[in-house]
Amino acid sequence: MISKNFIIFALIASFFFIGYMFQNYLMSITVGAILAIATRPIYKVLHLKLHLSHKRIFISSFLTLILLMFVFLPLIYFVGLSSQFIPSISTDQAMQYTQNAVAYIKNLPEPFDVFQESINALLGEFNIYNIDMNVIKSILNKAAGVFLKINSIVYQFFFILFFYFLFNIYGYRLFILITRLLPMVKKFKRILYNETSNTISSVFFGTLFSMVMQGLAFGVFLFFTTDYDAFYLGLTAGFASAIPVIGAYVVILPVVIVEILNQNYIFASLIMLFSMIVMSVLIDNLLRLVFMNYLNKKFSLNYKLNELFILLAMLAGIGVFGGWGIIIGPAVISLCVAFITIYLKSKA
Repeated sequence: MISKNFIIFALIASFFFIGYMFQNYLMSITVGAILAIATRPIYKVLHLKLHLSHKRIFISSFLTLILLMFVFLPLIYFVGLSSQFIPSISTDQAMQYTQNAVAYIKNLPEPFDVFQESINALLGEFNIYNIDMNVIKSILNKAAGVFLKINSIVYQFFFILFFYFLFNIYGYRLFILITRLLPMVKKFKRILYNETSNTISSVFFGTLFSMVMQGLAFGVFLFFTTDYDAFYLGLTAGFASAIPVIGAYVVILPVVIVEILNQNYIFASLIMLFSMIVMSVLIDNLLRLVFMNYLNKKFSLNYKLNELFILLAMLAGIGVFGGWGIIIGPAVISLCVAFITIYLKSKA
C-alpha cells in the first residue's frame, strides 16, 4: 500500500514546483482564469444554443476575440497614445496654468473666502515661482516612461488571452478535478463555485458597463461642445471610471479647472453638472443597476458579498496587484466568504 501522507506530501511538492516553474506567468494565469470565470455565463448560453462540431474551440475563440477587440486593444491604444501625448505637454503652459490656479485660490469668491486664511497659510509653505522648469520636464518624462514601460509588456496581454482561451476550453474539467481533491460534499462545492463565480461575473460586467457608457458619454459631450480631443479624453474617462470612489473625476476635474482658469465659468459648471447628473447618477447608479438586475435575472448571478466589501476589495486589490486588482480583489474576498458560508452550514 502507498502511504496517504506520502501522497499528500508529493502532491503539495508537485504543486510547489509547478508554481516555481510558471512563476513568471502566474499573474497572466490568474487573470486569465478569473476572466474565464467572469464570462462563464455567456459561455454557457452559447454552448447550449449552438449545435456545432468542436463548439468549445469555436466559443472560446469567439470570446477571446471579443475580449481582445473591446478590452485589450483599446487599453493598448490608450497606453501607447498616452506615452506619446505626455512628453508633448508644454512645460511653460503647464507652469502658467499652475500659477493661474494659485492666483485664483488666493482670492476666493464668497462664500468660499472663509477658507482663505488657511489656504494662504498653506500656500506660504509652497512657492510656485521658484520651481525649476527642468523639474517639471523630468516629472513629465518619468510619467511618459511609466506608460512606455506598460506599453512594453503588451506581450503579457496576449499571454492572458492565451490562458483565457485555454481556461474556456478546459476550465470546467480543471474545476471538477480540483473539487474532487477538496474534502467536501457536493453541496458545499456548489456553494464555493456559485459564490465565487457570481461575484466575479457581477463585478466584471458591472465595471465594463460603467467604463464603456461613461467613456462614451463624456467623449460625445466633449465632441459636440469643445475642441478638446474628445476620443482620447473619453477613452481616458472610461478607463478611469474603473477606479473605485473617484472614478472618471480623475479626468473631469482637470478639464473643469482649465475651464475655470480660462474664465469659462458657465461651461465649467456645465461639465460638472453633466458628470454628476448623467455620468454619476444616470449611468453609474440607475442604468448600471438596471443592467445588473437584467444580468442577475438572466444568469442568476446571486451572491452574498456586500457592495461595500466589494469596493474595499477592489481598492485593496489595486494596491497589491495593480489594475488587475479590480477583479482579483473581489475574487479573493468572495472565496473567503464562500468558505465562511460552508463552515457555518457544516456546523449547523
